[in-house]
Amino acid sequence: MLTEIAITDRFTITLAAVVYLIAFLYGLTSIGLKKPYSRSLVFALIVVGFILQTIGLNQRGAEIKACPLGNLFEIGQFMAWSLVVLYFIVGPIFQLRTIGIFAAGLAALLSGGTLLVPSWDTPYPPGIFGGNHWIELHAALAIFSYGVFAIVALVSAMYLIQQYGLKKKQFKGIYQYLPSVQQLDTIAYRLLLTGTIVLSASLAFGSFFWIENLNSVPLVKLSMTCLVWAGYLSVVALRTQRRFATKRQAIISILLFLLALASLGPVDAARATTSAQKPAATDQGDIAP
Repeated sequence: MLTEIAITDRFTITLAAVVYLIAFLYGLTSIGLKKPYSRSLVFALIVVGFILQTIGLNQRGAEIKACPLGNLFEIGQFMAWSLVVLYFIVGPIFQLRTIGIFAAGLAALLSGGTLLVPSWDTPYPPGIFGGNHWIELHAALAIFSYGVFAIVALVSAMYLIQQYGLKKKQFKGIYQYLPSVQQLDTIAYRLLLTGTIVLSASLAFGSFFWIENLNSVPLVKLSMTCLVWAGYLSVVALRTQRRFATKRQAIISILLFLLALASLGPVDAARATTSAQKPAATDQGDIAP
């Protein structure tokens, strides 16, 4: 007798992570073997993974009656989802052929990584935003901006790879699929500017709540978020004034994204601690990032 498999949100999201991983391994293996790969197949696999992940997030959102951003698991999944959405936009606009492989790999890492740590999917009561649309918008924009910064990190990595290939006079393998360093630099700067604007908007919307409820916002959360924002804003300002070398921008963009990821743990821990110490009425301000 066959046991019926419950189609839960985690099950659907797990399938999405597996599909992303298949797309990444297929593209990477083809390039490693110096064989042409089907960009259409990579794109189709990412679409399937995206649909599955969207279904899973919708299931979770319907259950909690809000945008699923209440713990590290949901934050990681929403970030991976945002990354794929941006891939669908950025890829065709800038004609980045190989970015699909990189995007699939990072989406698999973010989605699969959070699935492998059950303790990150901590339960919490429905209605985490308390009906406050400013806070919900703040949280969604913040994580979406991290998705933009993920794409910036990918483009920056592509830039460094292509620059290394030019330095070593390598023009085959993965190097032949990458755009020129000039094009990658332009794309990275535009995306960096976009992500910084989105994160700035997130902080602006969040300030409507913070000003009236300063005691309900964990200091760690506020400090870490502002630190990430200040880092990206500084890079944009220095680059706009042409005081930043393109290679340095690429390296720092990758490091800042790693900092953004690393900040999620302390921020979520501070949120959980504050929520445990305060009445449920104040929980609407204790979300991450």
